[in-house]
Amino acid sequence: MSLARKYTTKIAVWNTIEVPDNYGGFTNSEVFVKSIWAEKRTTGAGFKFRDFGLNDFRNPIVFSVRGKNNLNISETHFIIYKGKKFQIKAIENVNFDGLEIIIYCDSDET
Repeated sequence: MSLARKYTTKIAVWNTIEVPDNYGGFTNSEVFVKSIWAEKRTTGAGFKFRDFGLNDFRNPIVFSVRGKNNLNISETHFIIYKGKKFQIKAIENVNFDGLEIIIYCDSDET
């Protein structure tokens, strides 16, 4: 059982969608989805990425969020934290009970 007190970091989940450009085509637009509380871990994040089978990363960060946020998150979403954009590389459902979700993110920014 996880404690709600461990989620002390506020993150914003965004998605990129295609919208009509009024010239018969489409353009990409970033849309805010939801702001949620998370636990942030950077210590040992590279090892966690390798354990999960992800070998190509620059600035890894791992977010743990409650699964009961009514959030249908996928790798097409991205996270904004402290003004930086983090691409979601993988999502892990802890114990497959839907109570906690681990999000593996990476940023190209330094």
